[in-house]
Amino acid sequence: MARRNNEPTSGSDKAKVRVFFAEVEGNNESVQEALKTMVSAMNRPTRVIQDQRSNGKTAVLLEQTEGDEVEAEEALDQEEFEFDAESTPSNTRKVRGTGKKIDRNAGLNLVPNLDFRPSGKQALREFVEEKNPKNDLEAVLAAAYYMQHQMDLTKIGPAHVMTAFKEVGRAIPVDLRQTLRNVKKSKMWLNFTDIEDFRTTTQGDNFVEHEMGKSE
Repeated sequence: MARRNNEPTSGSDKAKVRVFFAEVEGNNESVQEALKTMVSAMNRPTRVIQDQRSNGKTAVLLEQTEGDEVEAEEALDQEEFEFDAESTPSNTRKVRGTGKKIDRNAGLNLVPNLDFRPSGKQALREFVEEKNPKNDLEAVLAAAYYMQHQMDLTKIGPAHVMTAFKEVGRAIPVDLRQTLRNVKKSKMWLNFTDIEDFRTTTQGDNFVEHEMGKSE
């Protein structure tokens, strides 16, 4: 017969409790959610109740505050909770700057036979010095404007801009293609569907002709 909840227990009674640990495997997010659930369950208030079974053994009942009862089985070897860092998925985010270095300008080659000193016109180096671009976006625009309007090139791509930067002795952006996209998206100075064939926009032309190189 089970002992009433309010009856004192005898010090001579014996009881065994089985403690379970979980082994969780998955990505960081799923493991963290599992840990939160287990910690929440462990922090819930419990009340210990002993129950004398017909087999002569005493079972321990852990009564949860919500009314659920969890029975603790006889003692068993404790299982370890492991989190193997090497088993995490390969797509785990890496800290910025720790990844493999990649040359974003790979595949770009200087364009031969570009005449940056056309007869009867201002040379590219002089043009850039006059316009005095303050950043890479403005420098890209100045080079593109010069090649389109002074050199009359019908097709201009990243390699042309890289060649122009070399001509004027300016450092080449580490990701020139992305710089071109930024000029198009954030400034709307360039327009293209194919990045290998871009043109300056009206906004770009106006900026070069009326704002670049002006004293502040």
